Amino acid sequence: MMITKKPIQAKRGRPAKQKVTTMFDPSAVKLFRGNDLSFNESLFIPLKTNTEVDTILSTEGGLMPGTSMMIAGGPGSGKSTLVMDMLSKFTMQGLKCLLVQGEMDQIGHYKYCRRMPSFGCVQTLFLKDHMDSIKETVEHVFSLGYDVIAVDSIAEILDMYKDQNGGTSKQAESWFLKLQDEVKKGKNKQKYYTSFINIQQMTKSDEFAGSNRLKHMMEAFCKVERSRDGLERSMHFEKNRDCDKDFKVYFSIYQDGVHYSYEMEKED
Repeated sequence: MMITKKPIQAKRGRPAKQKVTTMFDPSAVKLFRGNDLSFNESLFIPLKTNTEVDTILSTEGGLMPGTSMMIAGGPGSGKSTLVMDMLSKFTMQGLKCLLVQGEMDQIGHYKYCRRMPSFGCVQTLFLKDHMDSIKETVEHVFSLGYDVIAVDSIAEILDMYKDQNGGTSKQAESWFLKLQDEVKKGKNKQKYYTSFINIQQMTKSDEFAGSNRLKHMMEAFCKVERSRDGLERSMHFEKNRDCDKDFKVYFSIYQDGVHYSYEMEKED
């Protein structure tokens, strides 16, 4: 009688985690003094919106090159409109700017620009067109070289990254922060010291919607607020390494533009 052995089936379930061992190389550790560092003078020429906002963006007056900034606020506070106004003013001066749009599609953006015609000049990447290649798409456009790149919003781009590549929120944040750090230091095709303006949500309870790591790794953190009656909007920096001024700039959105002032006029 012939006995036939059944093939051994592989066990189902997740594959065992492979422990990756990395060798530490002490010679790769570099220590610096401030006197050892040197950068191109273009890093110290502010990018100006020519509005009151310049006063709180930096001590020099304007957005400094090579800066990572976060602008946070609740829904409807006006943070996206504020950032778009800044980008449009930079673009109309001949600066190379990009909006990475993760929330709107082309139809929504078109309606937005019809209300605010000056925003139509801003070059825009719609991430919803690249859901299957978020990592590669973002890395490609960042490498092209821009004066200013705005991301609307961090939460959307990190979620899309996780949908494509899996992994944890911490891994997605590490990819995002490392990429921005490289590009702002001039590691792109045109050697631009790119400034980043990252938009992030605040919850209804006025809490930052994201990890503290994201907040702390930025050179500047700006909070946008809107009064309960919706009539007063303001922006102020809780942290800004480029500026020693600590006050609010108020702004209003009406007709086809954004209007700024240092203080809102109070009615008697």
